[in-house]
Amino acid sequence: MGIGSWLGLWFGLSIPAILAMYLLKRKFIDTKVPSHLLWQRVMKNLEANRPWQKLQNRLLLWLQLLVAAVLVFALMKPYWWAPDGGKGHVVLVADTSGSMGATISTGRGETAEESLGQMKRMIKDYLRQEAKDSDITLLSMNAEPNVVISREKDRSRALEAVDSLQIYYGRAAYDETLSLASALTRDETDAEVVVFTDGQWRGNPDSIPFHVPVKVMKTDAHTGSNLALQQFGVKDGADGKTAVAVVNNGGGAAKEANVNMYGDGKLLQTETARMKPGETVTLTFRNVPDAEVYRAELEGQDDYAADNEAYAFLQRNESPRILLLTRGNLFLEKALQLTGAEVVKMTLTGNEGGASVSGEPGTAVAAVPENAPNLIVIDGQTPSFAAQGDWQKLIDRTPVWTVGGSDGKMDVSGGQPKLENHPVNRYASYNGVYIGSLLNRPLPDWATPIVSIDGHPAVIAGTANGQLRLSFLFDLEDTDFPLSAEFPIVVHEAVSWLTGSGGKNLGRHTAGTRVEIPIAADTVSARWIAKDGLAQKLKVPEIKAEAGEKGINALQQMPPVPGLYVFEQQNREGQTTGYFAESSADPFEVKRGEPNAKLAAIGQAADGNGTAASRAVEAAAANSGGERRQMPLVTLLSCLALLIILVEWGVYQRGRSI
Repeated sequence: MGIGSWLGLWFGLSIPAILAMYLLKRKFIDTKVPSHLLWQRVMKNLEANRPWQKLQNRLLLWLQLLVAAVLVFALMKPYWWAPDGGKGHVVLVADTSGSMGATISTGRGETAEESLGQMKRMIKDYLRQEAKDSDITLLSMNAEPNVVISREKDRSRALEAVDSLQIYYGRAAYDETLSLASALTRDETDAEVVVFTDGQWRGNPDSIPFHVPVKVMKTDAHTGSNLALQQFGVKDGADGKTAVAVVNNGGGAAKEANVNMYGDGKLLQTETARMKPGETVTLTFRNVPDAEVYRAELEGQDDYAADNEAYAFLQRNESPRILLLTRGNLFLEKALQLTGAEVVKMTLTGNEGGASVSGEPGTAVAAVPENAPNLIVIDGQTPSFAAQGDWQKLIDRTPVWTVGGSDGKMDVSGGQPKLENHPVNRYASYNGVYIGSLLNRPLPDWATPIVSIDGHPAVIAGTANGQLRLSFLFDLEDTDFPLSAEFPIVVHEAVSWLTGSGGKNLGRHTAGTRVEIPIAADTVSARWIAKDGLAQKLKVPEIKAEAGEKGINALQQMPPVPGLYVFEQQNREGQTTGYFAESSADPFEVKRGEPNAKLAAIGQAADGNGTAASRAVEAAAANSGGERRQMPLVTLLSCLALLIILVEWGVYQRGRSI
């Protein structure tokens, strides 16, 4: 119990005032009068009274003193500490990023568990105690903020929602989820935000403004050590196939671990890594036999299982073959040669597309090359023979890159290009590049703009008939792009993208990211199937491929759980083709470093004044058995005073006031 205002003690002066009234009360003595003649004398004697008489035990006195004491106590604003039922609206932010999959030990002899399991118990305890009377909104972290439930009053449904939380191993939307929590409580006064996390937080949470109280509740577990397979690859060289694995010791003690290498599920070699705390070691596996999929695996168990396996697909040491159809473009030809590719040039002559090989004169249409190229680059107008016979078949089954053309042009007056996220634009900015005009042509069905100028597509990319397509909708001769230092870099990235997806694997990608996949023209359905690794251990179900109005999308999202997958396509005849791909955990989640110090800064009061950090909040909650609130006693005391006054009135009516 506590006192809200000690100024109410001044009203305690009413108690001695009541006592003074009784002390100064006139006391009359009952007297028998034998004669009316003596009345006047008796009256004079009775006028002599005793003003400072002894207080007597009178019920009315005690009732009046009790009323005064109760009123004085009520004016002091007393209150009880009572368990807090929570704010009217509580927004719970659950950190479901990959680091919550780490195995933890509480240090109290309990069985080790994932951080996610401990966080779920913490949320449930909070719902049962501190937020038992609140509307609950639960947010989790995926690639984007995820609203699990919104303003839920039913506690059973809220607990079911907590049980449904799953770990997202991709790049989690940390600050975006906090921003959503801030927006949901911006115009509320009876609300709070509670963040449950392990402290591994990417971004700047202290930059997000909150208008309600915020609490940060961290798992109190002590993590041990973690070994991680950071990289793994296989290369076909002159001395045979060689595999390389990079292993990191993220713990505080020296570690020794065996790394097993498998080829198509068969154990091939084992190497031992000895690492000091924080050290990274590179292991080399030589004379590796042929296999479609290679897997490296760390023996034993550690804190984080998502980084104990890695997959690789054979990289053959062969230069891609590029067939360049051009009327003469030295800059483009040299840039293609700088990529290390074998470039075969066919010089186009005449408006109808006659051609000669390697610059030799001739007007006849050249024959299709005996060795099929890995990429066809068409500089300028597409020759007419490309849409006929064997040439058309070759182009349909080969990645194609077109540059410029003979269509009508639109003036863009050197506007600044706007770039989209795409592998071809990985190292490009187009700063200082002048592009005066663009081809004015309708976009094909496969095209997605990756560079635009004033809203008009300048570079488009996509997949047609299961083959990658890239098109620059401007002539290089009409720009100064070939003079830019970025030009050979863009050419290199374009060639890498166009020729790197011709095999049966998609490589390694972070979970949740989007990857370009060649989709065959006759594909009617596609799906992701877990084949190995953590995904298979967790029995990840098949994931249906994303589709649009035009069929299966070429841009697909990697599965959210690390492991080896096959992207399987099926046509109308039931025939299937598949592409292997590795989904890996976000590298940020693998590093078990110090908690983000800025996270505690978001714990603030509704008026913006900073409160204690998250550990102080947890300590106070542990000592008090949960958050408490003040329950005023003024109403109760006022009712008690009114009841006493009613009793006093009854005593007075019965004539027992003297």
